[in-house]
Amino acid sequence: MTKLHSWDDWIGTDEAGKGDYFGPLVVAGVYINDTCINDFMEKGISDGKKISNSRIRQIAEWLRENFENHIKVIKKMPETYNSDYNELRKHGKNLNSLLADMHAKVIEELSNSTGIKHALIDKFSYHDRITPLLRNQELQIKQVTNAERDSAVAAASIIARDTFLTEIEFLSKEYDIDLPRGAYQVKEAGRGFVRMHGKEALGKVAKLHFKTTHDVIA
Repeated sequence: MTKLHSWDDWIGTDEAGKGDYFGPLVVAGVYINDTCINDFMEKGISDGKKISNSRIRQIAEWLRENFENHIKVIKKMPETYNSDYNELRKHGKNLNSLLADMHAKVIEELSNSTGIKHALIDKFSYHDRITPLLRNQELQIKQVTNAERDSAVAAASIIARDTFLTEIEFLSKEYDIDLPRGAYQVKEAGRGFVRMHGKEALGKVAKLHFKTTHDVIA
């Protein structure tokens, strides 16, 4: 993995579900210190967006079994996500504001429980939206594009993706319909869901502000 800083211990955060019409938005954080860095390297942890779902599941299980206290996850299931997003729009804010809030909470909770003062974030916005949200001003934040090159961020991307996969599978079972991943080629599944459960229920499985919603309920 690529060394993107000079820290000895640090928190890495990443998200999953941002571009998926169905399922939750998830932000995960994982911290690395001298007790686990070699294990992470030997495990070959890499960006969760570039490895198979089965491999994601294997590594996520290993991380939870061996480093449970290194992990923090915040998720917004579709119903909560839609409510929070609509509230943000009323105040002229957007999805990046919601993401920033989730990243900030993950970082603060891990920092408070571990004492670690450094965090690396996979950059998702041109502006620094996270630092102003942090109550602990001792935290040193670095935001980098493609930060999954870092072991902690890569581990966070795996945990976030695994959580997303688990929750979208749960929703599929709950509503007895296969909810595909992604933002394209999902319209037919959306129409099928509406036929089965009605358009009023769509917000329980989908992110309604996506343009896809217009085509699904038209």
